[in-house]
Amino acid sequence: MDNFENAINGIKEFLAVESVQGAPCPSSPFGEGVGKVLEKFASLAHGMGFTVHNEGGYYVTADIGEGEPFAILGHLDTVPLGEGWDHSPLGEIADGYLYGRGVLDDKGPLLLCLYAAEQLLKEGYAPCRKIRFFAGGNEESGWKCAERYSQVDVWPKEGFSPDADFPVIACEKGVLHIRLTLPLPEHVLSIRGGERVNVVMDGCTAVADAPVHAWDVTCTPCKEGYEITAFGKPAHGSTPWLGENAAHKVLLALGEISPQAAQLARALSPTDGSGINCALTDKESGALTCNLGVLSSDNSCLYAELDIRYPVTFKAEEIIKRIEHALSCSVQITGEHLPHSVDVNSPLVQGLLGAYNEVTGRQDAPLTIGGATYARVAEGLVAFGPCFPGEEPTIHQRNERASLGDLRKIYDIYLLALKKLCFKKREMC
Repeated sequence: MDNFENAINGIKEFLAVESVQGAPCPSSPFGEGVGKVLEKFASLAHGMGFTVHNEGGYYVTADIGEGEPFAILGHLDTVPLGEGWDHSPLGEIADGYLYGRGVLDDKGPLLLCLYAAEQLLKEGYAPCRKIRFFAGGNEESGWKCAERYSQVDVWPKEGFSPDADFPVIACEKGVLHIRLTLPLPEHVLSIRGGERVNVVMDGCTAVADAPVHAWDVTCTPCKEGYEITAFGKPAHGSTPWLGENAAHKVLLALGEISPQAAQLARALSPTDGSGINCALTDKESGALTCNLGVLSSDNSCLYAELDIRYPVTFKAEEIIKRIEHALSCSVQITGEHLPHSVDVNSPLVQGLLGAYNEVTGRQDAPLTIGGATYARVAEGLVAFGPCFPGEEPTIHQRNERASLGDLRKIYDIYLLALKKLCFKKREMC
């Protein structure tokens, strides 16, 4: 009994639910769309034989089996759909690809795991431990769902989050979201761009009292003076070099008329943190990354929101001091995740790695990433898939997509991993 086609149809149904955080409502503190998609997951898992619990629209758990818990943690909320898609962001198959916001981050992978578990149950396998699915509703906008779980329950000590890369992520850098308060540059009347700090800004607009002439911005007269607009390419905040930041273009253009804007462009444009005295690296986890995700202003101040992913041997306090010294500004922490690592020789890491290598025919080793996954909620958890090495990343970008061939391979990897780590034939249990 192969469940893959059912999984694809199920993913399409979930993609059709726009689950971007919205105003609190009776079904969820994160908005109607999030409440709807969580309830949809609860209904699906219940129909497969899982015991489900909806924690007031914060998250849903789905349990099956008994014994030592094993967690599979994903999320059903997404970043905003964005504009400029070639196919529907609410789910469409075209040219051998499944398009949709969340097809990789993270509706698709979570559902592939759930359908893989159902297939094993139907094939006569039984859980040898308690398998707990956790479907969060606020991963993209603050992790309040995970905070709620920590208040009312205990996280399993082993498991994975299908919300990163293959082969397996044994180390995740620290994450720091900060808000800088700076003087509004001379000749700049206002500036605004970006929606989420963890997304490379794909649009930015400023109003100035004098024109600029940079080739990669538009400058048009407006009531207040001159409106300066630039567009870029979105990407995940943990890989800012893969995007094209519209704010960098606007700040550079404003530098023609404002020395302060030119200084800010030099400080905030480098994605390695060198402009803010934070070009840090270590052997364990690599280099720091910095993304300028949101810009805003009032009559006197400019506010810049940064997403910083820092090496595991450094501390957030040191990074804050470096930025304060470099820019002489106030720094407010708006979000933070401490670094996370798991022994690469642990049975969990080696079991997941073995499943991946067996399906793909590769001999890959564990990785370190800058992304923040639910693996951080407990000491023994790791991230596992769904993105393959060398594949073009489309998470948080327009046209987020996965080929049906890759989805088939992802499904087979999760199926084998669950079979090896969590199931046995019924007569052996």
